[in-house]
Amino acid sequence: NGEPLLDIIKAQSKVATKNAIYPVLYPDDFPEYADQFVGHTDKILVRIPVPEDLEGDDQGEIFKKISQWQTKNGLQIDILLDLGLTIKSSANTKYQELKHVLRTHLIKNEFNSIIIASSSFPERLDNLTSGNDMFVDRFEMKIFEKIYSHSEFLHLQPQLIYSDYGVTKFTDTELDFSRLKYGPLPKARYTLDNQYWILKGAKDRKNDRWIRGAKTLAEDIYKSDHYYGESFSFGDFEIKERALNLNNKGPGNSTNWVTIAANHHIAVVLVQLAKLYES
Repeated sequence: NGEPLLDIIKAQSKVATKNAIYPVLYPDDFPEYADQFVGHTDKILVRIPVPEDLEGDDQGEIFKKISQWQTKNGLQIDILLDLGLTIKSSANTKYQELKHVLRTHLIKNEFNSIIIASSSFPERLDNLTSGNDMFVDRFEMKIFEKIYSHSEFLHLQPQLIYSDYGVTKFTDTELDFSRLKYGPLPKARYTLDNQYWILKGAKDRKNDRWIRGAKTLAEDIYKSDHYYGESFSFGDFEIKERALNLNNKGPGNSTNWVTIAANHHIAVVLVQLAKLYES
């Protein structure tokens, strides 16, 4: 059957297109598996966890192995430093570890790009009860801003790239499958400059009546001081339409709200990065 990733890269390399795709590999893929991509791509992205995986190789060995492979094969390599879930209790530790990795292994700037990825969006929403809201601090942008502006890493600025997991990576894990016939409660995810605002609906199961449905979630965002305005993004315009019943827009289903959340989140991130790069 072959290797699906390798087969895709091989097929794409034979097609004339401006939209090239590149493989994402892991330290354990070097050198044997990585060798198979030589001649089929001119770039590879390597994902490296930060902090390092206790069950994996030492970071020094990892970067040495990747650097030697790059020198031998002449391919461009992007490094993705993945901090994973970054919450208040771990944010400072991960920031310090990230600085250590950059200072120790990447200060010479021998790779094409250095992508810093993380997320503060919670994996589980079990403690968010129906009808209530939750505000979660965003640390991923704060960490990137501090690294980007750090005097020690100014020469790396052209190579530094921001990345996060977005607001739709994780699915509901708190569903009570014994009550699944009622369907999951609607949720809205709204990114703010420094926080994630998560709103959860509520329903009177006995009377099958919405206490806080998707339309109410849209109204709550639209009427709040947190709302970025209808012209900020497609997602924000959708929120206004669904809050006010404009253009025959109903409350929307889960697919609509995933689109709204993702579009607004991307717009917020782009504005923040534009301000950072202009500073």
